[in-house]
Amino acid sequence: MKPDRTKSIQTHFEENGGIMKTSDLREIGVSTRAIKEMLDSGLIEKIRHGHYIWPGKADALSDIEVAAKLIPQGVVCLFTAIEYYELSTVNPSAICIALPRNVNVPILPQTPCIKIYRMTMKHFELGISDAEPDGAAMRIFDIEKTVCDCFKYDKEIEKSVALEVLKNYITRGNCNIQKLFEYAKILGKKRVIQPYVEAML
Repeated sequence: MKPDRTKSIQTHFEENGGIMKTSDLREIGVSTRAIKEMLDSGLIEKIRHGHYIWPGKADALSDIEVAAKLIPQGVVCLFTAIEYYELSTVNPSAICIALPRNVNVPILPQTPCIKIYRMTMKHFELGISDAEPDGAAMRIFDIEKTVCDCFKYDKEIEKSVALEVLKNYITRGNCNIQKLFEYAKILGKKRVIQPYVEAML
């Protein structure tokens, strides 16, 4: 491949955050055969079926960034959101991503390790916000939804961790208890959360 063409493709990768899909490459005139040639020569690397990364970019992207790009319809949740908001010292073993139950789970890469949590649309749409850790755009449940999810998903999150998260949230000084209770009611966990909150205030 000619140097000018290589540079052009690299520019497109950089404009797309380092990751491009097969359909993205075809839109800029890169054929299936050319994609295979680039893979064979090491010009690009496959991170999962139909998704490619420019060499060197993998180290520059965080696991959350990669997960957000591979599953754009997903929302960062649970342990990963807990870590983002610094609500616990628990170190997540996988990137936690929420998806509506009616959305098919895409083929996931071996790395980073991604765990999918299925939610009803009512619960999925609750508390979605935007964040840009290290300048990378992603969708994440806001802090109140994250706290409530710790009690909603009590089979995934130990009670001691949920209480640690709630305590750290309350002691932050800028907590929104009304919003927390509104979310807890929608998730069916207000009767569980409210006594703990009242005891901590």
